[in-house]
Amino acid sequence: MNKFLAVESIRGVACLMVVFSHLSYTFFPYLHAFNGKADPNINGIQYFIHESPFAFFFSGSAAVYMFFVLSGFILTKVALSHSSSPQKIFSMSIKRYPRLMIPALTSCLIAFLFFLIFDITSPNLGEWINKYGAGEYSFFGAMYSGLIDVFFVSGQSAYNPVLWTMKIELIGSFVIYLICLNHLVFKIKYFPIMVLFLIISLIGLKWIENSLGLGLLSFYGGYAFSIYGKKIPGVVAFPVLALGIYLAGAHNDSGSYSFLSSLLGQKIYIACNFFAGFIVVYAILFNASLIKLFSGRLTVFMGKVSFSVYLIHMPILSTLGVYLFEAVYSYSGMYGLSAITSSILTVLFIYLVSTVFYSQVDVRGMLISKYLSDVVIKKIKPNGHSSV
Repeated sequence: MNKFLAVESIRGVACLMVVFSHLSYTFFPYLHAFNGKADPNINGIQYFIHESPFAFFFSGSAAVYMFFVLSGFILTKVALSHSSSPQKIFSMSIKRYPRLMIPALTSCLIAFLFFLIFDITSPNLGEWINKYGAGEYSFFGAMYSGLIDVFFVSGQSAYNPVLWTMKIELIGSFVIYLICLNHLVFKIKYFPIMVLFLIISLIGLKWIENSLGLGLLSFYGGYAFSIYGKKIPGVVAFPVLALGIYLAGAHNDSGSYSFLSSLLGQKIYIACNFFAGFIVVYAILFNASLIKLFSGRLTVFMGKVSFSVYLIHMPILSTLGVYLFEAVYSYSGMYGLSAITSSILTVLFIYLVSTVFYSQVDVRGMLISKYLSDVVIKKIKPNGHSSV
């Protein structure tokens, strides 16, 4: 039970990292410095953080890979639990798309509603946040995006850009289900290794996008952790966690990563963030002290609403966040004060709204997906009963 609580907590922390990442893109773009370094004489704090090894707390990329590893881990644990059966995996497979789709679709509709009501841009902020919500949007476009496009076609959404992970989540889940089904039914020797080889081959041949390939590898890593993971003592776990945190803060031109940059070149950002997802998750989930540390009520709550926070934070940031910034800036004329104040208030509002989204959308989505699964299974086996 504590390990499952730790999984929730890691999700909660990782989701907050994503929110901080988008806040930094919006208000403190030199923290990432993808468009050039900050001037230390003007943006000294941003320059210092960017150059330091402590940039992990706004590393959205590392957080996403942590999500994928955790998904692979928990899906494997559930699929191969003591009550495992092919019917259970079949039920999980039926539930997966509606479980992801219902909240994702709702987030697209909320974004469309926000864009319809609010027209908020800021001449004091960058193009990244100003261009979001400035396109041509429609109700049917939002429906298509949340129902089909992000899962089966482009994997991208103009209504909610964070939905690029949904296609990876869906495909990665079915890869896990297939491997777990082999454990229970087919028992093909070396099948998991064959799946790993196939994923690596597809990446190498460029038959799938790198984002999808690395996401699937992360899911596979979660599966491997679930099956083969071994406990590690604190004397190992804490340094390993520190290494993962360090790698999560990597940027291509950060001074604290110059050695790795000399080895990896411009691939340092994606490579370090990718491996950080594995390292952080393993260090926490396989050490008793870290599991206990990550089982607190606050982080578990953050994990419970993390999917809701992930889905709705961008529409809120692009409207309320920008509005608050402009209001404080017009009154004070101080950029730093305006950015910090609007960031704090926006985060608080995001979590407040997320509790409602969780209870009214996410939980209902889980119930609907379970109902659909039970209906399908009963139609296939009219006299049987769902084991889920």
